[in-house]
Amino acid sequence: MDSQLMTTAVVKIQDFRGNFIVARALLDTCSNVNLVSEKFAKKLNLIEHSCLVKIGAVDQLCTVSKSQISTTLQSSYNKFQANLHLLLVPNIAEAVPNEAFPRDRFDIPKHIQLADPQFHLPKPIDLLLASKTTLSTFAVGQIKLRNEETRSEIILQKTRFGWLVAGGVDPLTSSKQASCNIVKVDKLLERFWQIEEFPNEPVRSREEIACEEHYVAHTTRDPVSGRYTVRLPFKDNKFELGSSRSQALRRYYSLERRFEKDPKLKADYYKVMEEYTTLGHMTPNDDTEDGCYLPHHVVVKESSETTQYRVVFDASSKTSTGISLNDILLVGPTIQNTIFEQVLLARRWCFE
Repeated sequence: MDSQLMTTAVVKIQDFRGNFIVARALLDTCSNVNLVSEKFAKKLNLIEHSCLVKIGAVDQLCTVSKSQISTTLQSSYNKFQANLHLLLVPNIAEAVPNEAFPRDRFDIPKHIQLADPQFHLPKPIDLLLASKTTLSTFAVGQIKLRNEETRSEIILQKTRFGWLVAGGVDPLTSSKQASCNIVKVDKLLERFWQIEEFPNEPVRSREEIACEEHYVAHTTRDPVSGRYTVRLPFKDNKFELGSSRSQALRRYYSLERRFEKDPKLKADYYKVMEEYTTLGHMTPNDDTEDGCYLPHHVVVKESSETTQYRVVFDASSKTSTGISLNDILLVGPTIQNTIFEQVLLARRWCFE
């Protein structure tokens, strides 16, 4: 196994007082986000903003960042600065490199300024800089140093942080540890931002399309009363809907026995049913023939300030053929906004 170097740099990060604190950063050209360890974030003491970003890594390992901070990054050698948005994570990486690197095997020019003067010593990482931040610091200048004895090579790359060192060499002693620091978050971040977006046109099933077409073709409005009349959207004409009159009567008799024990419930129930008749929502039916009848019952919600008693009609009740009314009706698409979309709209109003 080769002892590998990762590109590290010593940089300065601005804290809540405006002072710059020294930090050790790992420059990653594969990451799409900037990360900061929770331990170092406490030193900065900056205002944290809530978020929920799932950060993936090798072998489906992942962590979740629940907050982020904004600050300024500054080079240790010049006036280069960059504004950063950093996601907080418990830990970025173990000590980098994972073991001491034999720096003395290479003749590194003494006149150059290394981005991390102690790049060869295992030390913790405070920050991880994403590809955009990393590549924006690259400058013209590269030095390759080779050790013929070990047939290994390191590369020095000039940046605004100083000269980065990367490469590999066979260790003097065997090691049983390997370090792999890869952050793969492009697809996860894309999904995170899609949470804030509303779908343009949801995919609908054939049944939903047929149901919508049915209502368009069979909905009429009375020109005098303004009331709408809609035919039930049956799936097809070949259905065997049986009788449910006896079952509906049993449910009603059970309801009457409940009324005998609770006169107030009976009075309120009849009041609701009379309102349905007055408004024309239902009409009396003296027909005693068998057919499909909807059983109904009363639901009591004492905590409600408006409607404490509500009549519920059970269209899922099976008839004599084992088929209910709901079984033979088309199910249309959901046309109202979801609760999540309503919450987002409520929050959006505060910023407009």
